[in-house]
Amino acid sequence: MQALLFLTFLISSASAATVRAYLQPDHARTGQEVSYVITVQNGIIQKEPELRLPVQVGLTTALSTRQKIDIQGAQQIISSQFVWGVASNEPGEFVIPPQEVLVNGEILKTNEVRLIVSESPTAAPTAAEDPTIPLFQIEVGKTEVYQGEVVPISASLFVPRGSVMLRRVGLIEVNKSDFAIARFPQQADQNPQRINDIDYIVITYRSTLSALHAGDLKVGPATCELLYEVFDEATQRQMSRGLPFGMIMGGAEPRKQVVKSQEVKIKVLPLPTEGKPANFSGAVGDFSISATATPNELSVGDPLAVDITIDGSGNFDALNAPGLMPPEGWKAYPPRRYNVDGPIDPNLTPAMQRRIGYSMVFVPEKVHPELPPFELSYFSPTQKKYVAARTPPIALRIKPGVMAAAAAGVESSGSGEAPKPPPVQQPKPQISDILMNVPAKARWLSTTAVSAPLTTSARFWAIQSIPAALVILVTLFTWFRRHRAEATSGLRGELQQMWHGLEESNLADRDFLQRAAHFIHRSQPGEVKDEELRQIIRRYETQSFTGAPTSGQALGAGERSRILSTLAPLLKRTALLIATLATLSLNAGAADASPDEVYQQAREALEKGKFTQAQYLGESLTKQQPPALSSAVFTLIANARYRQEDMGRAALWYQRAQLLDPLNPEVRQNLRHLDEKLRFFRFGEDSPLAEWSLLLNKNTWVIAASAGVWIILLALMRWILAVSQKGGSGGASALIFSIIGLLVFIPSATFASIRPAPGDRVKDVMVVTAREVSAYTAATVTSGNVIALPPGSQVRLLEKRGAWSYVEVPSGDDHVRGWVESATYTPLWPWDMQLLP
Repeated sequence: MQALLFLTFLISSASAATVRAYLQPDHARTGQEVSYVITVQNGIIQKEPELRLPVQVGLTTALSTRQKIDIQGAQQIISSQFVWGVASNEPGEFVIPPQEVLVNGEILKTNEVRLIVSESPTAAPTAAEDPTIPLFQIEVGKTEVYQGEVVPISASLFVPRGSVMLRRVGLIEVNKSDFAIARFPQQADQNPQRINDIDYIVITYRSTLSALHAGDLKVGPATCELLYEVFDEATQRQMSRGLPFGMIMGGAEPRKQVVKSQEVKIKVLPLPTEGKPANFSGAVGDFSISATATPNELSVGDPLAVDITIDGSGNFDALNAPGLMPPEGWKAYPPRRYNVDGPIDPNLTPAMQRRIGYSMVFVPEKVHPELPPFELSYFSPTQKKYVAARTPPIALRIKPGVMAAAAAGVESSGSGEAPKPPPVQQPKPQISDILMNVPAKARWLSTTAVSAPLTTSARFWAIQSIPAALVILVTLFTWFRRHRAEATSGLRGELQQMWHGLEESNLADRDFLQRAAHFIHRSQPGEVKDEELRQIIRRYETQSFTGAPTSGQALGAGERSRILSTLAPLLKRTALLIATLATLSLNAGAADASPDEVYQQAREALEKGKFTQAQYLGESLTKQQPPALSSAVFTLIANARYRQEDMGRAALWYQRAQLLDPLNPEVRQNLRHLDEKLRFFRFGEDSPLAEWSLLLNKNTWVIAASAGVWIILLALMRWILAVSQKGGSGGASALIFSIIGLLVFIPSATFASIRPAPGDRVKDVMVVTAREVSAYTAATVTSGNVIALPPGSQVRLLEKRGAWSYVEVPSGDDHVRGWVESATYTPLWPWDMQLLP
C-alpha cells in the first residue's frame, strides 16, 4: 500500500505546464518602476508574449528572462520568468488583463493583476536640525484594515544627493507588539526625487504587516542604523562640475546615525461574528482554489492523488488544507503543503500575490461517481464578508474492490451466508482550537539547587548504606567548587584574568600598556577622570598610534611596578562594587511581586483577552534570577502566543511544557492540534521503552526499584522465619510477595537505566519559530533547497558559522541535514539542563 501511495505521488508530480503573473511590488508611487513578471512552470514558451497594458500604465524596460530549477523531494520543478518594467504617472488602481502565452504548443492565459499607484509626496519628511542626516519615513498601504489582513508597508530613506554617501544600511526595526511584520528584505528601489528644491535619492524597502488585534493602533516609529559619509563643500563643488570620482580632491566625514521615522495611525476593525463559518481558520484575504485528481479510473481501496492550488493575496499562514464536502466514504491521509513557485527568497521584496499547493491522498471506501468539492473558508476584506470558495466536483470511474466484488458474487449465487457488514468506526475528533484551561496554581521547579538523580545523590545512598560523612564531604566539595566558580565568573573573574596577564614575565612594552589600558577601561566604564590612570592611557596611545620613534622610551622594572601599584586598587574596588550590587539586587528582588502573584496576573490577563500582556508577564517569570519555571507558565505563554497567531513560538512553549509534564492532557491535545495545522518535525525516542521511561522521572523509577528489592528481602525473611519454626506455613505467601517484588523491580530498574539523561533530550535541539523557513544545501539562499521547515519544527544544531547554522532535521526514518539561518530558531531549553526532571 505504501509503495502504491509513493508511486501515485510520483505520477501526480508530472503536472502540466502552468503560467502565473504578478507584480513586484504591486503598490507604487507615480513614476515609480515596478516589475511585471510571468512565471512558466514545466513548459517552454515558443513565442515571446505580446504584452497588453491599460492606457495609464506604460512599458519602461524591454523584456528580460531568467530560468530557475527547484528540487522538492523527488520532484524537479523548472520555471522560466519573463520580466518587464512598467510604471504609471497617474494615481489610481489599474487592472493588467490576462496575457496569452504559447507554451508547449498550447495557448495558456495568465491571471489578471492589480497595480495600485499613489501620488508621490510633494514634501520630504520633517527635516532634522542637521540637513546632512538622511531622513526616514514609513508608509502603510491602508489606514483602515481588518484584523489579520495583510497590507504592504514601505520604509523610505531620503538621502541628500551630492553631499551624502551611504555606506551601510542596518536592519529596519519596527515594534511588533501589535502587528506581525515580515522582515524588510535587502532588495530596495532607488529613485531620484526633487522635493522643495532639494535633490534626494529615495531608497525604499518594502514588506507586509497584519494586525494581531482590533483597535486604534500605531505603526512605528521605525528605526534604522546608518553608516554614511558627509562630503565637505569643496568635494561637493567638484562633484557638481561632473568630475570623475577618482579625480575629486576633498574630504569626507564618516558618521554613524540611528534614524527614526514617524508614526502611522491605523484603525483595525474586528472580524464580524455574523456569518462566520464553522471551519474558518483565521485566513483573511482574497483567494481562489482549484483541484486536480489522478487517476480518473480506479477501484475501491486504491489511492487517489489530489493536488489543490490556492492562489491570491492574504494571510497564507492562517490557511488550513481545504476539506472535502462531504467527507463521508473517503479515507484521507495527512496533506503536504508546498510553495508552487518554489522557496521564498527572504532577500527579495515579499509579493502580495502568492500561490501555494497541497498534495493529498484519498482512498475511496465505496463506489463514488465523483470526488466531492473542496471548500476553503476565508474573510474577504474587499467584499467585507465571509466567503466559502469551492472547487467543482471531479468525475471519477470507481470500480468495486476485490473484496466487494467477491461478496457481491456470493450474494448473487444464492448460496452461503450473507457477508458481514463492515465494523462501525468510532468518530475521529475534529480539533479546531486549543484548550485555554490552565491550573490555578503553578508548581515551580526548584532552581536554588540543581536536582540530581537519586543514583548519584549522597543523601539517598546514605539512607541506604553510606555513612553521613560522605554527605559532609560532598557538601564541602560543592561549596569550594561553587565559591571558586563565583570568584572567577563575571566582571570580577575577567579582571582577575587580566591582572594575571599584566604580571606575565617577558611581556613586551606595547602589550603591557595595551593590557593596562584595557584593564582601566573595563574597571572604569565611561570617562576616566583619575590623572594617573589617564597618563597610563596616553602613554599607551603614544606608543601604539603615533609615528614617533620609541627608542629610549622602554618601560623599566620600576615604572612597571608603579603602574601595577596604581591599578591594584581598581581590582579591590570593583570586587566591592560587585558584592554591593549583588546585595542590592537581592533586596530589590525580595521587594518585587512573588512568582505566584505574577502568575495570577498573567492568568487574569489571558482570561480578559489581553494576550500580549499575558505573554509578557509569563515570559518575565522565566527571565527572573533564578527563573520561575513551571509547566503551567509555559502553557499560559503558549496559549497567549497562539492567540496572537505566533504559531512557531506557541509550539515552542507547548514543547517546553511537555518536557516538564509529559502526561498533561491539555498540552498533548494542543500540540496535536498545532501539528495538524503546521505538520512540524520532532525528534522521537530511539525505542518505545525509552519513550515510556519518560512518563516518570528517574528518581521515581529508582524509588520503585528500591521498593521492589525491599519486598523481595522481606519475603525472604518471612520464608526463613517460617522454615525455622516447626510446622510454620509461610512458603506460599513468601513466593507470592517475591514475584510481586520482581514484577516491581525489573521494569522499574530497566526504565531507570534506559531513561535518557536530561541533557541528551534537549542538548543542541532548536525549534524553528520563524515562518517560511527552509534548509538549504549551502549557507546561502541561492543554493539548492533541502526541505521546508514549518514553524515548530525541531532541528539539532551541528555547527554554527556566522549567520548560518548546519542542522539535522528529523525527516522520516533517515534524518536529513542542511543549512538554515540562525535567526530563525530558538533553543528548546535555554536554562540549566539539569533542571529537567
